[in-house]
Amino acid sequence: QNLKGMGKSAGVPIEPDEQTAVADATMKLPGVIAAGVPGAGGYDALFVIYVKGPETSGGSSDQVRDRIGNLWRELSNRNDETVMCPLSVRAAGFGDGLCATKLDW
Repeated sequence: QNLKGMGKSAGVPIEPDEQTAVADATMKLPGVIAAGVPGAGGYDALFVIYVKGPETSGGSSDQVRDRIGNLWRELSNRNDETVMCPLSVRAAGFGDGLCATKLDW
């Protein structure tokens, strides 16, 4: 909301209405924590943070990721000028999460 307001005040589409609609629809999916436009400039990227759901496709995907892909495919099919291509980036598993270390400086 802050990026959208800043863009309207500046007359620049930092978060265009089209991307807001996609982010809002994505946020309604079970398992999605956050969706929005990264950085400034709009029209070129959207991020989604979600909790991994039960595995699908032999472990190469999961239910939440599949729902996001299906939604974006459906939204892309509604508009011939819009193509959304999900690029999945996964957090690498490391230990048990956060790590505290004492530095002897």
